[in-house]
Amino acid sequence: MEVRSGWPQQSDFEISLRIKNALDKHEEMARTEPSARVLAILINCEYLLWHLNKDTPLRHNPFLSHWVEAVQRLEALAAQGKTTENYLSTEMINSTRLLWIKTILQGEDLESWARHTPKAVGKHLRDGGLRHKFDLQTYIRMLEEEGIYEKTPDPAPQDCTGSEQWRIELSPEEVAQQKKDDILRNLAEDPESAIFNITRLPITLSYLDFLTTILADRTLEKHSIDPAPVITQYIQHALRTVERMDKPPSPSSDNIPEDLREESDSMEYGKEAQSRCILLLLLFIKSLIRKRLVELDVLFYEIAEITVRYVWIREVREFRTWVEDGVGARGDAG
Repeated sequence: MEVRSGWPQQSDFEISLRIKNALDKHEEMARTEPSARVLAILINCEYLLWHLNKDTPLRHNPFLSHWVEAVQRLEALAAQGKTTENYLSTEMINSTRLLWIKTILQGEDLESWARHTPKAVGKHLRDGGLRHKFDLQTYIRMLEEEGIYEKTPDPAPQDCTGSEQWRIELSPEEVAQQKKDDILRNLAEDPESAIFNITRLPITLSYLDFLTTILADRTLEKHSIDPAPVITQYIQHALRTVERMDKPPSPSSDNIPEDLREESDSMEYGKEAQSRCILLLLLFIKSLIRKRLVELDVLFYEIAEITVRYVWIREVREFRTWVEDGVGARGDAG
C-alpha cells in the first residue's frame, strides 16, 4: 500500500499526524453523521497509522497513547450506549473501531486484512471477536514505563484496624485533563503557577496539542500574558529534558535537583528516546510557524540548538532545510 503518494514531501510522522487529525474529525462524525463512509475512513485511518509506524516497537510507538485513550473513550461510550444490529449506527461504528484498535494493539498480522473492504473487516471483527483476551493495563503500563503517563500509585495501605483507605483513582487520560484544567483555571487565579506548569509540560502529543490550542485561542493574551516567552521557556525546558535523556544519571549521583529527581526516575534514555521527543518538538514548532502563532525569529536560538545538536536525526536536517529555504517564514503548508 502506497501511503505517501498524497504527501510526497512529508515524513511518516507528519503523515501520521494528518491521519490522527482525520480520525479525530471522523470520530465526531460517527456520532453526528454515522455512515458507511465514516466507518471506512476510521478503519482505514487506524490501519494506516499502524502501517506507517509498524517497524517501531509498540511501547515506543508515538501513537500508542492515541490507541489507549481511544479504547478508554470508546469503551465508556459502549457502556452508556444502546445495543443495535444496524452496522451503520453510531454504536456499531464505535464498537467496530474498538475491536479494530484492540486487534492492532494485540499485534495481529494486519497486512492480511488489507485486501478486505472496511465493511468486510468490520463484519469479521463483530462476528469473530478478538482471538485473545484483551487487557488494556498492559499498554497503560508501557506508557507509564516510558514516562508518557504518570505511574499509577500503589494501593493505599491499610490502617491499624484493617480497613482500607479508599480513594478515587483517575485514569491517565483524566490525570492529563485535570492538569490542563488546573492550568486554565490558574491563568486567572495564579498566573505565575500556570506559566510554570505550562513550561514544564511533558513532550507528548496530547500536551503539545493543548499548547497549540491555547496559542490559537489567544488564551494567554486574554490574561495579559505574552505567549512568546512562555513558549520559548517551554521549548528550552524540553530541550534540557531531551539533553538529559542521553544517558541515565549515575545511581550514586546526589546532585540532581529535587524538582528533576522524580522526572528522571520515569525518564527513558538513549538516542531513540531523544529522537522521538525531538520529532515531536519539530512538528510542534513547525505547526506554530505555519499557523503564524509564533514568529520564526522568536525561536531562533532554540531552532539553532536543535539543528546543531541533533543534526544526526534525518528529520532535523530536513527541518533545517525547511527553515533555510524560508518556508516557515512564508507560512507555506509544505
